[in-house]
Amino acid sequence: MDASGRMNKLKDKKGIAIVYVALMLVVLLGFVGLAIDIGYMYVAKGQLQNAADAAALAGASQLPNTYNVTLEAKKFAASNKAAGDNVIITDSDISIGNWDYSRPVNERFSTTITPYNAVRVVARRVVAGQSAANQGMVRVFFGKVFALLPGGGTGWPEMGAAASAIAYRPPRPTIPIALCNTPCSWTTPPTEAFPVKFYFKQTGANAPPTELTIGWTVFSATSQSTPQSVIEQYIRGELHSPDVCNSAVYTNNGVSVSVSRLSDELSIQKQKTGLPYWEVIVPILSPVINDPNTGLPLATPIPACPPGDQPIPYPLTMYALAHITSVDTGASPGVTFSQLTCLPCNDPLLMGLSPVLAK
Repeated sequence: MDASGRMNKLKDKKGIAIVYVALMLVVLLGFVGLAIDIGYMYVAKGQLQNAADAAALAGASQLPNTYNVTLEAKKFAASNKAAGDNVIITDSDISIGNWDYSRPVNERFSTTITPYNAVRVVARRVVAGQSAANQGMVRVFFGKVFALLPGGGTGWPEMGAAASAIAYRPPRPTIPIALCNTPCSWTTPPTEAFPVKFYFKQTGANAPPTELTIGWTVFSATSQSTPQSVIEQYIRGELHSPDVCNSAVYTNNGVSVSVSRLSDELSIQKQKTGLPYWEVIVPILSPVINDPNTGLPLATPIPACPPGDQPIPYPLTMYALAHITSVDTGASPGVTFSQLTCLPCNDPLLMGLSPVLAK
Protein backbone atom coordinates (compact mmCIF):
# COMPACT_ATOMS: atom_id res chain seq x y z
CA MET A 1 0.00 0.00 0.00
CA ASP A 2 1.37 3.39 -0.98
CA ALA A 3 1.72 6.34 1.31
CA SER A 4 -1.46 8.05 0.08
CA GLY A 5 -3.54 4.95 0.95
CA ARG A 6 -2.14 4.82 4.43
CA MET A 7 -2.92 8.50 4.90
CA ASN A 8 -6.53 7.99 3.79
CA LYS A 9 -6.98 5.13 6.32
CA LEU A 10 -5.56 7.28 9.05
CA LYS A 11 -7.97 10.07 8.16
CA ASP A 12 -10.89 7.60 8.26
CA LYS A 13 -9.90 6.45 11.77
CA LYS A 14 -9.59 10.02 12.92
CA GLY A 15 -13.03 10.75 11.51
CA ILE A 16 -14.55 7.78 13.35
CA ALA A 17 -12.82 8.85 16.58
CA ILE A 18 -14.27 12.33 16.24
CA VAL A 19 -17.76 10.84 15.83
CA TYR A 20 -17.25 8.64 18.92
CA VAL A 21 -15.98 11.59 20.93
CA ALA A 22 -18.95 13.67 19.83
CA LEU A 23 -21.38 10.92 20.82
CA MET A 24 -19.65 10.40 24.15
CA LEU A 25 -19.80 14.12 24.85
CA VAL A 26 -23.55 14.06 24.23
CA VAL A 27 -23.94 11.07 26.55
CA LEU A 28 -21.72 12.66 29.19
CA LEU A 29 -23.60 15.94 28.92
CA GLY A 30 -26.86 14.03 29.21
CA PHE A 31 -25.82 12.27 32.41
CA VAL A 32 -24.47 15.49 33.91
CA GLY A 33 -27.75 17.16 33.04
CA LEU A 34 -29.67 14.23 34.50
CA ALA A 35 -27.76 14.53 37.77
CA ILE A 36 -28.46 18.27 37.92
CA ASP A 37 -32.13 17.81 37.08
CA ILE A 38 -32.62 15.04 39.64
CA GLY A 39 -30.88 17.14 42.26
CA TYR A 40 -33.12 20.08 41.43
CA MET A 41 -36.19 17.87 41.58
CA TYR A 42 -35.20 16.62 45.04
CA VAL A 43 -34.70 20.19 46.22
CA ALA A 44 -38.20 20.99 44.97
CA LYS A 45 -39.57 17.86 46.62
CA GLY A 46 -37.88 18.83 49.88
CA GLN A 47 -39.54 22.23 49.70
CA LEU A 48 -42.87 20.54 49.02
CA GLN A 49 -42.29 18.24 52.00
CA ASN A 50 -41.69 21.24 54.25
CA ALA A 51 -44.95 22.73 53.02
CA ALA A 52 -46.86 19.48 53.56
CA ASP A 53 -45.39 19.06 57.07
CA ALA A 54 -46.28 22.63 58.05
CA ALA A 55 -49.80 22.33 56.64
CA ALA A 56 -50.48 18.99 58.35
CA LEU A 57 -49.22 20.23 61.73
CA ALA A 58 -51.21 23.46 61.43
CA GLY A 59 -54.34 21.55 60.46
CA ALA A 60 -54.00 18.99 63.26
CA SER A 61 -53.64 21.80 65.81
CA GLN A 62 -57.23 22.82 65.00
CA LEU A 63 -58.85 19.43 65.62
CA PRO A 64 -61.66 18.63 66.20
CA ASN A 65 -62.90 21.74 64.32
CA THR A 66 -62.78 20.37 60.77
CA TYR A 67 -63.55 23.75 59.18
CA ASN A 68 -60.57 25.37 60.89
CA VAL A 69 -58.40 22.37 59.99
CA THR A 70 -58.89 23.13 56.30
CA LEU A 71 -58.35 26.88 56.70
CA GLU A 72 -55.11 26.52 58.66
CA ALA A 73 -53.69 23.81 56.41
CA LYS A 74 -54.29 25.92 53.30
CA LYS A 75 -52.85 29.04 54.93
CA PHE A 76 -49.62 27.38 55.99
CA ALA A 77 -49.17 25.61 52.64
CA ALA A 78 -49.62 28.91 50.77
CA SER A 79 -46.81 30.49 52.79
CA ASN A 80 -44.33 28.11 51.13
CA LYS A 81 -42.78 27.94 47.67
CA ALA A 82 -41.31 25.00 45.74
CA ALA A 83 -39.02 25.45 42.72
CA GLY A 84 -39.96 29.12 42.68
CA ASP A 85 -43.72 28.61 42.48
CA ASN A 86 -46.49 28.72 45.05
CA VAL A 87 -47.64 25.68 46.98
CA ILE A 88 -51.41 25.63 47.11
CA ILE A 89 -53.50 22.75 48.41
CA THR A 90 -57.19 22.19 47.74
CA ASP A 91 -59.88 20.60 49.87
CA SER A 92 -59.26 17.28 48.13
CA ASP A 93 -55.60 17.39 49.23
CA ILE A 94 -56.64 17.45 52.91
CA SER A 95 -57.92 14.32 54.65
CA ILE A 96 -59.09 14.21 58.26
CA GLY A 97 -59.03 10.85 60.00
CA ASN A 98 -57.73 8.67 62.78
CA TRP A 99 -54.11 7.61 63.30
CA ASP A 100 -53.27 4.58 65.41
CA TYR A 101 -49.81 2.96 65.51
CA SER A 102 -51.31 -0.32 66.71
CA ARG A 103 -52.96 -0.97 63.34
CA PRO A 104 -51.12 -2.52 60.34
CA VAL A 105 -48.83 -0.06 58.54
CA ASN A 106 -51.15 0.53 55.59
CA GLU A 107 -54.15 0.99 57.87
CA ARG A 108 -52.74 3.31 60.51
CA PHE A 109 -54.43 6.34 58.94
CA SER A 110 -58.13 5.90 58.28
CA THR A 111 -60.77 8.43 57.27
CA THR A 112 -63.56 6.05 58.30
CA ILE A 113 -62.56 5.58 61.96
CA THR A 114 -63.40 8.09 64.66
CA PRO A 115 -62.55 10.03 66.73
CA TYR A 116 -60.54 12.19 64.36
CA ASN A 117 -57.06 12.86 65.70
CA ALA A 118 -55.00 13.23 62.51
CA VAL A 119 -54.70 15.25 59.30
CA ARG A 120 -53.10 14.15 56.02
CA VAL A 121 -51.98 16.74 53.46
CA VAL A 122 -50.68 16.31 49.90
CA ALA A 123 -48.72 19.30 48.55
CA ARG A 124 -48.03 20.09 44.91
CA ARG A 125 -46.75 23.11 43.03
CA VAL A 126 -49.33 25.34 41.41
CA VAL A 127 -48.07 27.16 38.30
CA ALA A 128 -50.17 29.93 36.81
CA GLY A 129 -51.48 29.01 33.36
CA GLN A 130 -50.77 25.28 33.67
CA SER A 131 -53.50 22.72 33.17
CA ALA A 132 -54.62 20.61 36.10
CA ALA A 133 -52.80 17.62 34.58
CA ASN A 134 -49.52 19.52 34.64
CA GLN A 135 -49.79 20.88 38.17
CA GLY A 136 -47.02 19.62 40.39
CA MET A 137 -44.57 19.18 37.51
CA VAL A 138 -41.09 20.68 37.91
CA ARG A 139 -39.47 22.05 34.75
CA VAL A 140 -35.92 20.79 34.40
CA PHE A 141 -32.82 22.23 32.77
CA PHE A 142 -31.18 19.51 30.70
CA GLY A 143 -33.79 16.78 30.24
CA LYS A 144 -34.20 17.61 26.55
CA VAL A 145 -30.55 16.75 25.90
CA PHE A 146 -31.58 13.08 25.75
CA ALA A 147 -33.60 13.89 22.63
CA LEU A 148 -30.24 14.06 20.82
CA LEU A 149 -29.57 10.39 21.51
CA PRO A 150 -30.84 7.63 19.22
CA GLY A 151 -34.25 6.56 20.53
CA GLY A 152 -34.25 9.40 23.03
CA GLY A 153 -37.53 10.80 21.75
CA THR A 154 -38.18 14.32 22.97
CA GLY A 155 -36.29 13.84 26.23
CA TRP A 156 -38.20 15.17 29.23
CA PRO A 157 -38.85 18.84 29.86
CA GLU A 158 -40.32 18.29 33.34
CA MET A 159 -40.56 15.85 36.23
CA GLY A 160 -43.37 15.16 38.68
CA ALA A 161 -42.96 16.18 42.32
CA ALA A 162 -45.37 15.94 45.23
CA ALA A 163 -45.13 15.33 48.96
CA SER A 164 -47.48 14.17 51.68
CA ALA A 165 -47.49 14.37 55.46
CA ILE A 166 -49.64 13.09 58.32
CA ALA A 167 -49.77 14.88 61.66
CA TYR A 168 -51.68 13.65 64.68
CA ARG A 169 -52.32 14.59 68.28
CA PRO A 170 -50.82 11.84 70.46
CA PRO A 171 -52.18 11.24 73.97
CA ARG A 172 -50.41 13.49 76.45
CA PRO A 173 -51.40 14.93 79.84
CA THR A 174 -52.79 18.44 79.42
CA ILE A 175 -52.56 19.64 83.03
CA PRO A 176 -49.83 19.05 85.65
CA ILE A 177 -51.92 17.22 88.24
CA ALA A 178 -52.09 13.49 88.89
CA LEU A 179 -54.63 11.16 90.46
CA CYS A 180 -54.22 7.72 91.94
CA ASN A 181 -55.81 4.80 90.13
CA THR A 182 -58.47 3.99 92.74
CA PRO A 183 -61.22 6.15 91.10
CA CYS A 184 -60.75 4.14 87.89
CA SER A 185 -62.41 1.17 89.59
CA TRP A 186 -65.33 3.06 91.09
CA THR A 187 -68.70 1.60 90.14
CA THR A 188 -70.17 5.12 90.14
CA PRO A 189 -67.75 7.55 88.45
CA PRO A 190 -68.22 11.33 88.59
CA THR A 191 -71.04 12.71 86.45
CA GLU A 192 -72.45 16.15 85.69
CA ALA A 193 -75.29 15.45 88.11
CA PHE A 194 -72.98 14.02 90.77
CA PRO A 195 -69.51 15.59 90.44
CA VAL A 196 -66.67 14.62 92.76
CA LYS A 197 -64.16 16.96 94.38
CA PHE A 198 -60.50 15.93 94.67
CA TYR A 199 -58.32 17.76 97.18
CA PHE A 200 -54.78 18.99 97.33
CA LYS A 201 -53.42 17.25 100.42
CA GLN A 202 -55.35 17.93 103.61
CA THR A 203 -54.38 16.95 107.14
CA GLY A 204 -56.16 16.58 110.43
CA ALA A 205 -59.50 15.13 111.40
CA ASN A 206 -61.29 16.59 108.37
CA ALA A 207 -58.84 15.23 105.81
CA PRO A 208 -60.61 13.55 102.86
CA PRO A 209 -60.02 9.91 101.88
CA THR A 210 -56.61 9.36 100.33
CA GLU A 211 -58.09 8.39 96.95
CA LEU A 212 -59.56 11.89 96.69
CA THR A 213 -56.13 13.54 96.82
CA ILE A 214 -54.42 15.31 93.90
CA GLY A 215 -50.68 15.69 93.40
CA TRP A 216 -48.82 18.25 91.29
CA THR A 217 -46.30 16.91 88.78
CA VAL A 218 -43.90 18.26 86.16
CA PHE A 219 -43.57 14.75 84.67
CA SER A 220 -40.02 14.27 85.95
CA ALA A 221 -38.52 10.86 86.68
CA THR A 222 -35.54 12.32 88.55
CA SER A 223 -36.82 15.02 90.91
CA GLN A 224 -39.79 15.62 93.20
CA SER A 225 -39.38 19.37 92.78
CA THR A 226 -42.35 21.11 91.16
CA PRO A 227 -41.30 24.72 90.45
CA GLN A 228 -44.24 27.09 90.45
CA SER A 229 -43.17 28.72 87.18
CA VAL A 230 -43.08 25.36 85.39
CA ILE A 231 -46.43 24.29 86.87
CA GLU A 232 -48.03 27.50 85.62
CA GLN A 233 -46.55 27.08 82.14
CA TYR A 234 -48.14 23.64 81.94
CA ILE A 235 -51.45 25.04 83.19
CA ARG A 236 -51.47 27.73 80.48
CA GLY A 237 -50.48 25.26 77.77
CA GLU A 238 -47.13 26.95 77.16
CA LEU A 239 -45.34 23.67 77.86
CA HIS A 240 -46.37 20.30 76.49
CA SER A 241 -45.65 17.21 78.53
CA PRO A 242 -43.37 14.46 77.22
CA ASP A 243 -44.57 10.94 76.52
CA VAL A 244 -44.49 9.63 80.08
CA CYS A 245 -46.88 6.70 79.90
CA ASN A 246 -45.42 3.50 81.35
CA SER A 247 -42.73 5.60 83.00
CA ALA A 248 -42.38 6.71 86.61
CA VAL A 249 -42.99 10.34 87.62
CA TYR A 250 -42.61 12.24 90.87
CA THR A 251 -45.50 14.14 92.43
CA ASN A 252 -45.67 16.84 95.07
CA ASN A 253 -48.37 18.42 97.22
CA GLY A 254 -46.82 21.89 97.36
CA VAL A 255 -47.25 24.91 95.06
CA SER A 256 -50.66 25.83 96.50
CA VAL A 257 -50.50 29.27 94.87
CA SER A 258 -50.85 27.56 91.49
CA VAL A 259 -54.39 26.52 92.42
CA SER A 260 -55.42 30.11 91.66
CA ARG A 261 -53.73 29.88 88.26
CA LEU A 262 -55.62 26.65 87.60
CA SER A 263 -58.87 28.42 88.49
CA ASP A 264 -58.03 31.30 86.13
CA GLU A 265 -57.31 28.90 83.28
CA LEU A 266 -60.59 27.07 83.90
CA SER A 267 -62.46 30.35 83.43
CA ILE A 268 -60.55 31.07 80.23
CA GLN A 269 -61.27 27.63 78.80
CA LYS A 270 -64.97 27.80 79.67
CA GLN A 271 -65.25 31.17 77.98
CA LYS A 272 -63.36 29.95 74.92
CA THR A 273 -65.49 26.84 74.36
CA GLY A 274 -68.81 27.94 75.81
CA LEU A 275 -68.97 24.65 77.73
CA PRO A 276 -69.59 24.32 81.49
CA TYR A 277 -66.37 22.34 81.89
CA TRP A 278 -62.74 22.16 80.78
CA GLU A 279 -61.84 18.86 79.11
CA VAL A 280 -58.37 17.69 80.12
CA ILE A 281 -56.19 14.58 80.10
CA VAL A 282 -55.01 13.63 83.58
CA PRO A 283 -52.20 11.14 84.33
CA ILE A 284 -53.21 8.18 86.49
CA LEU A 285 -50.70 6.67 88.91
CA SER A 286 -50.39 3.06 90.05
CA PRO A 287 -49.00 1.55 93.26
CA VAL A 288 -45.24 1.09 93.57
CA ILE A 289 -44.57 -2.65 93.41
CA ASN A 290 -40.77 -2.62 93.07
CA ASP A 291 -38.11 -0.68 94.94
CA PRO A 292 -37.10 2.18 92.57
CA ASN A 293 -33.46 1.85 93.69
CA THR A 294 -32.97 -1.91 93.48
CA GLY A 295 -35.75 -2.96 91.14
CA LEU A 296 -36.64 -5.76 93.57
CA PRO A 297 -40.23 -6.35 94.73
CA LEU A 298 -41.20 -4.48 97.87
CA ALA A 299 -42.36 -6.52 100.84
CA THR A 300 -45.30 -4.13 101.12
CA PRO A 301 -46.27 -2.29 97.90
CA ILE A 302 -46.76 1.46 98.31
CA PRO A 303 -50.25 2.56 97.25
CA ALA A 304 -50.62 5.29 94.66
CA CYS A 305 -52.99 7.11 97.01
CA PRO A 306 -52.41 9.81 97.87
CA PRO A 307 -50.17 11.22 95.10
CA GLY A 308 -47.18 13.06 96.47
CA ASP A 309 -47.32 11.31 99.82
CA GLN A 310 -44.11 9.35 99.17
CA PRO A 311 -40.77 10.82 97.99
CA ILE A 312 -40.57 8.25 95.19
CA PRO A 313 -41.71 8.20 91.56
CA TYR A 314 -45.04 6.51 90.87
CA PRO A 315 -45.65 4.43 87.72
CA LEU A 316 -47.88 6.28 85.27
CA THR A 317 -49.89 3.52 83.62
CA MET A 318 -52.92 5.20 82.05
CA TYR A 319 -54.68 8.51 81.46
CA ALA A 320 -58.13 9.79 82.33
CA LEU A 321 -60.28 11.89 80.04
CA ALA A 322 -61.71 14.32 82.57
CA HIS A 323 -64.06 17.29 82.79
CA ILE A 324 -63.17 19.97 85.34
CA THR A 325 -66.21 21.98 86.41
CA SER A 326 -64.74 24.03 89.26
CA VAL A 327 -61.52 24.79 91.12
CA ASP A 328 -61.76 25.66 94.82
CA THR A 329 -59.08 28.11 95.98
CA GLY A 330 -60.40 28.47 99.54
CA ALA A 331 -59.54 26.76 102.80
CA SER A 332 -59.91 23.31 101.21
CA PRO A 333 -58.38 23.79 97.75
CA GLY A 334 -59.29 21.20 95.19
CA VAL A 335 -60.65 20.34 91.75
CA THR A 336 -64.16 19.10 90.99
CA PHE A 337 -64.61 16.63 88.15
CA SER A 338 -67.88 15.84 86.37
CA GLN A 339 -66.28 13.13 84.25
CA LEU A 340 -63.37 10.80 84.87
CA THR A 341 -62.90 8.09 82.22
CA CYS A 342 -59.72 6.03 82.64
CA LEU A 343 -58.24 4.80 79.36
CA PRO A 344 -55.09 3.03 78.12
CA CYS A 345 -52.30 5.37 77.08
CA ASN A 346 -52.70 4.78 73.34
CA ASP A 347 -56.48 5.14 73.25
CA PRO A 348 -57.41 7.39 70.28
CA LEU A 349 -60.03 9.16 72.41
CA LEU A 350 -57.11 10.86 74.15
CA MET A 351 -55.94 13.78 72.01
CA GLY A 352 -53.05 15.81 73.37
CA LEU A 353 -52.49 19.52 72.84
CA SER A 354 -49.42 19.34 70.62
CA PRO A 355 -49.53 17.75 67.15
CA VAL A 356 -46.57 15.72 65.89
CA LEU A 357 -45.67 14.27 62.50
CA ALA A 358 -46.59 10.63 62.09
CA LYS A 359 -45.05 10.25 58.62
